[in-house]
Amino acid sequence: MVLGIDPGSICMGYAILSFQQVRLASGTLKLGKKRSLAEKTAAVFTLVKALIQEHGVQEVAMEEFFYHKDPRALARISHCRGAAMAAAALEGIPVFEYSPMDVKKAVVGYGHATKEQVAWMLRQTFSLPDKLSPDETDALAVALCHLTQQHRLELLGQGC
Repeated sequence: MVLGIDPGSICMGYAILSFQQVRLASGTLKLGKKRSLAEKTAAVFTLVKALIQEHGVQEVAMEEFFYHKDPRALARISHCRGAAMAAAALEGIPVFEYSPMDVKKAVVGYGHATKEQVAWMLRQTFSLPDKLSPDETDALAVALCHLTQQHRLELLGQGC
């Protein structure tokens, strides 16, 4: 099982895929704007730990950092990313990171695809409802990216 995470300080998307690319769970943790940073990071840590334990997650995937115009927002997102990574590390679960371009290329076949194109491809692949949150969609995309990257490495004899 792989847990894909789209970290955020207001909403965090998550998705769990089996190694056969079957969606087992996905959703959005709403952290809101009024909670303290400590409360948000605790909520992220608690959810990630619970998802790992409940679903037997063996790997975690998330997007690498990207530029953000607001340094304070970037710092808050960094704390939430750190909480997710810490939860995985304490459970002995490796964390893999992918660039947004790699995620888009893995899902759509084109690294400069739009969010709408990524969402459409995921709806086709997983027979999803029309309206998933953008955070949930991003988490599903990074989980699928991880599975396709790992599968390609295995085919080349370099993977797990």
